[in-house]
Amino acid sequence: MTDVRGGVYPFCRACTASSTAWRAPDAITRLSGIGSRFYGHRDVCPDCGSSVRMLYSTFLLVPVARRGAFRIIRTGGRSYVGRRLLDRPMAVPGPPPQDPPASEFKNHPELVDATYEQAEAHWAAKDSAGALPLYEISLAACEKVLKADDPATLQVRLRVAQALLATGDYASAIGWFELITPQLTRVFGPEHDLPRIAIEGVTGAQLMVGGPRAEAKLLTELLDHDEKTLGHQHPKVLRTRAALGRATMFAGQLGAAIQVLETTLADSIDGLGADHPDTDTFRSILLEACDAADNRGRKKDRELSAAARDRWSLAPKTD
Repeated sequence: MTDVRGGVYPFCRACTASSTAWRAPDAITRLSGIGSRFYGHRDVCPDCGSSVRMLYSTFLLVPVARRGAFRIIRTGGRSYVGRRLLDRPMAVPGPPPQDPPASEFKNHPELVDATYEQAEAHWAAKDSAGALPLYEISLAACEKVLKADDPATLQVRLRVAQALLATGDYASAIGWFELITPQLTRVFGPEHDLPRIAIEGVTGAQLMVGGPRAEAKLLTELLDHDEKTLGHQHPKVLRTRAALGRATMFAGQLGAAIQVLETTLADSIDGLGADHPDTDTFRSILLEACDAADNRGRKKDRELSAAARDRWSLAPKTD
């Protein structure tokens, strides 16, 4: 998502080029007393207003370890959007290129048609509205014969998410990005461009929406509409509900998040299957919410977490 200056909104082109996508540390920490805090304020950009700040890990508000330099733009109150500064001297060669993960696409010649190329042509011409339905047709064809986390499928899924974001359908875009970002990271690796693009997309969409509470409200409206028309087990409904659960978690409503994510996981198992890649992602998001409730939740939240862990055989994450 770019503005007229060529940067990733709200950063200008120059600040975008010198930094990379980054998700701010969660407000929910795993151990009481451990957190993070920015120090310093330098190199204010005259174009976008971002400044460079140093992030430190803290214990009882005392800085204990430096975590890196970031470009930060405040968005009101304590909220902000940030990008990690790149620190790669030109004389130091980057890591060698990795071979792309194997795809089953080559074994399905019926998938080779003009639809995706037409979509790419619309996308290159900045016609997102024209590209979106063509990407969706290509994705449906891929998902009929390829796994949801096949590299080819994931690349089309990413294009669908990007097109939804570009056309202003922020709730649907967030649902897609939240689903495919961990899948892209697992399949392509965390240093690959595709996970980076997905993180750029979801942070841009969330910024446009305005915080987890506003995000949860928008996702709830979409979910209410789609459940009535598509049913509780439709893939779009599952994506939206999982994103709603995660937004609810970051809004501090841990018990409610666990309940939403339990429903999502149950419906995904029934609709997609227990071993479907999307089901695995929803299970991981539920585990994330249970971890948050165990570490920072109230007694009722912890009770809901314990029940969810027992019901779905979720062991605590290990550090």
